[in-house]
Amino acid sequence: MIRAVRGFIALTALAAVMIQYVTFMSGTDDGVAIATLRYFSYFTIMTNCLVAAGWGTAALWPQTGIGQFFQKDSIRTAVTGYIVLVGVIYHVLLASIHDPQGLEWYANHLLHTIVPLAVFLDWLFLSGARSARFSQVISWQVYPVVYTAYTLIKGSITGFYPYPFLDVNDLGYGGVAVQLAGLIFTFVLTGIVFVAIGKLQARLMR
Repeated sequence: MIRAVRGFIALTALAAVMIQYVTFMSGTDDGVAIATLRYFSYFTIMTNCLVAAGWGTAALWPQTGIGQFFQKDSIRTAVTGYIVLVGVIYHVLLASIHDPQGLEWYANHLLHTIVPLAVFLDWLFLSGARSARFSQVISWQVYPVVYTAYTLIKGSITGFYPYPFLDVNDLGYGGVAVQLAGLIFTFVLTGIVFVAIGKLQARLMR
């Protein structure tokens, strides 16, 4: 049952990414290569791809090295924190300035609502033994920090920034730095809360 649930989550994330890609490509005049590069510049897309890959390998090949890697509580907790924040940040900061229509509306809700909620519920109820530690929270920030560095470097070359809170053209580097400080604090706090929930679950089970 657990493998089936994770397989369904992976399939949903993959379908959402693919549907959104089709709608994205149909709405741009850029060439395929440039448009594809821009599409995979979004943290939402990259993190849903991470969920699809991680939960898919855990469902289909649980005994392999990568399957076992994505079944580790520390890895699942980190990825769950990433995807949950994808949903929270979208609904708090971006939903009011984004009005998807048609097929994009469905893909958008899969990416920002259904997949984050499904991953969180899977993590909360189907994770088994808890082993994530507070000391690991800092290392979990490598992914968002590397993403941010990549986005800023690429943006300085192309002038394209996928999110308004990372847009150096509008905010300047000082303004973006303030936004990033708040985001990193949010990622760290989320990690701490998730580890605390896991430890509380372990204590209650004992």
